Amino acid sequence: MAISFLTNLNEEEFKSFLKQSLLEILGTQSGISKSPEPDVFDIKQAAEFLHLKINTLYEKTSRKLIPHFKRGNKLYFNRAQLQVWVEEGKVKTRDELQAEASTYTLFKK
Repeated sequence: MAISFLTNLNEEEFKSFLKQSLLEILGTQSGISKSPEPDVFDIKQAAEFLHLKINTLYEKTSRKLIPHFKRGNKLYFNRAQLQVWVEEGKVKTRDELQAEASTYTLFKK
């Protein structure tokens, strides 16, 4: 009889009910609530975020290939800037390259 009440809910009410139930279930099963990621990373956190070795990250900072901040002997990284840096490395698909080539040839006379 417990399921019969679900048929009386409209779509939005059902979604809300389902979302709340999942949050409750997942919260009680994990036992540990994850804290949100900080906005500023140290070298170890940045390496973990980027899935790089710390030495690789030091090399990229010394070559100024990755956005970072330096205070004294410490390196810091902004999470949002690292995310943008990763996304800038997107490899274009063949369709995207073909569209760019077509546009270039149309407007370059």
